[in-house]
Amino acid sequence: MWLIKHFLTLYLLYNTVLNDNVESRKRQKRYLIFTPSTQWGVFATVSIPLPHPESLVSVAWFFEANYYNVANASYFDPLLGDIGDVASVRHGRSTPPSSTITRRSVYTSIEMMLEKHDYPGRHCLLRAICESATPLPHNGVLGDLLHVLLTPSTSLSEEDIEDIYYEAEYWGLEKNCEDYVYLCPDNPIDQISIILE
Repeated sequence: MWLIKHFLTLYLLYNTVLNDNVESRKRQKRYLIFTPSTQWGVFATVSIPLPHPESLVSVAWFFEANYYNVANASYFDPLLGDIGDVASVRHGRSTPPSSTITRRSVYTSIEMMLEKHDYPGRHCLLRAICESATPLPHNGVLGDLLHVLLTPSTSLSEEDIEDIYYEAEYWGLEKNCEDYVYLCPDNPIDQISIILE
């Protein structure tokens, strides 16, 4: 019995350490397989602390974006080009045109959210658009996202968006936001950001 144990140990050592068979040491390629109904999502949270003398209180907004994977990577050739008829591949998973998120619906939501927190909604949104018209060099990811969100000219022109948003951007490029500061003296953006000189 003792001889069998030692022989088995030596045999295993020979096969694992001393064996020159390279194929046995190669790692196999691994693949991630996504089924046609696979989704991936991006989640972000913005939390603003509120001044309260007795406790820590904050207001938080949660953002979520979910995306379906395409069935074939050739949809992306050429990069950011025409991807063909993806809707027919998805078999009815596409959203109807009435539920598409537009800049107007986003601005309306921001205005309502600001009004819920006792800000003059439209005036403060116009002030934020005016002040963000000139991009800052060290904005960070959140600052860049806010700049894209608060710059109406970064998206395709929409027929249902009012001209006052474009005017606010224009006056911001001219560095003339005094009218908007008068109508919205407390800027909600100042609650979540500071300007570093």
